[in-house]
Amino acid sequence: MNFSVLGINFRTAPVALRERISFAPLAVPAVLLRIRDEFPDLAAVLLSTCNRTELYAAGARVEQYEDRLTDLLLEGAGQAERDETKRHLYRKIDIGAAEHLFAVASGLDSMVVGETEILGQVKQAYALAEEVHTSGPLLAALFQNAFKTAKQVHSLTDINRGRVSVSSIAVEFAEKVFEDLGSKTVLIVGAGETAELSLKSLIERGTRDVLVINRSLERGRVLAESYGGQALPFELLDEYLPRVDIVISSTGAPHIVIGAKAVRRAMEARRGRPVMLIDIAVPRDVDPSAGEIKNVYLYDIDDLRRVADENMLHRQEAARHAWRIVKDATAEAAGLFGNAELRDLLRKIDDYGRGARDAALKKALGRQALAELPEPARESIRALAQRIVNSMLELPREAIKRAAKNGQWEDYARVTGDLFGFGRAEPEEQDDNQDGKKQA
Repeated sequence: MNFSVLGINFRTAPVALRERISFAPLAVPAVLLRIRDEFPDLAAVLLSTCNRTELYAAGARVEQYEDRLTDLLLEGAGQAERDETKRHLYRKIDIGAAEHLFAVASGLDSMVVGETEILGQVKQAYALAEEVHTSGPLLAALFQNAFKTAKQVHSLTDINRGRVSVSSIAVEFAEKVFEDLGSKTVLIVGAGETAELSLKSLIERGTRDVLVINRSLERGRVLAESYGGQALPFELLDEYLPRVDIVISSTGAPHIVIGAKAVRRAMEARRGRPVMLIDIAVPRDVDPSAGEIKNVYLYDIDDLRRVADENMLHRQEAARHAWRIVKDATAEAAGLFGNAELRDLLRKIDDYGRGARDAALKKALGRQALAELPEPARESIRALAQRIVNSMLELPREAIKRAAKNGQWEDYARVTGDLFGFGRAEPEEQDDNQDGKKQA
């Protein structure tokens, strides 16, 4: 084993567990430096977002270090919490880990399938690893392949059509509760990429009264003025809570930013008028107990999954196409793990299919009955032949890729060679020989 990913995400754990091992961007380099100091022969990239925390590691002895790496990820949790959270971790190795990385970068493993924010986050995670010199040649090759694959998915499929980011889903969620966003005052807490995308979505849906609060007033002012909003000092957060109808919070703070007491005081000042709090931060920004206050509608990032799942129904075909791209890219990357034989076998299968197709077309189109067909009709026959070949070879190709991931490579390679007759005459040669015997 040379490559692994150890992580937790929205599929395996609720936000209450995920926030225990979430790392702010400024904290990531320190974690990587600790790994480098303790394991000089190990390369590592740490990805931490609102939906996942994943440690990608490469090295000849990566499997031996797994327990210690797990401890590093869970260091911030207490012993009881650590044991509970550990049960929600997943581990993938080599080709399986590569496919996972490609799927993550392409937005296929996201809560909002097809989102493009994650690609930027993966790039940032890799850039931080490069800065502290923990990337290494294998991770460099894998992450570059991941970026290339994501680009293909975004350009060749419709997977990112429509609202495909956590930010836009958050605004859509608000729109379902308050039909007229134009009449509501919205407060954005935070000024990062997620906050900006939320603000952009709000403006597109008619919101006119927007406030931005951020610990860096200057950064908050730049964001607010870009969209016609007003920036406020962070110290005024509690004072302005009573004045807003919707709060979207997405800071990187390691602690609660909006407490239940502040929300209760705000509701008293609002005299019962409802307020919607959308917390898309991990760790969470809003005290969960605030949701128990009358007329307070609190939603965290896991609640957004319902809208995300609805949107996904409309993009299932695009998702299938995107997964085919990811799986092909994974097969191409197999050589990075010393399994160049997989790529060679898949190439032989493709060559076999092309040979069989060309031999059949040559024979069919050479017959007198079809010789006079116009070129458009002949091209349709060629396209049909290619579709038939692709359909027949798809399942064998997928079975071989699974075998490579599951440690059954050698058995499948031998059986595949026997079934397709690799090493014997090519399909066209066989057909020609058969024709010669018949003519003789």
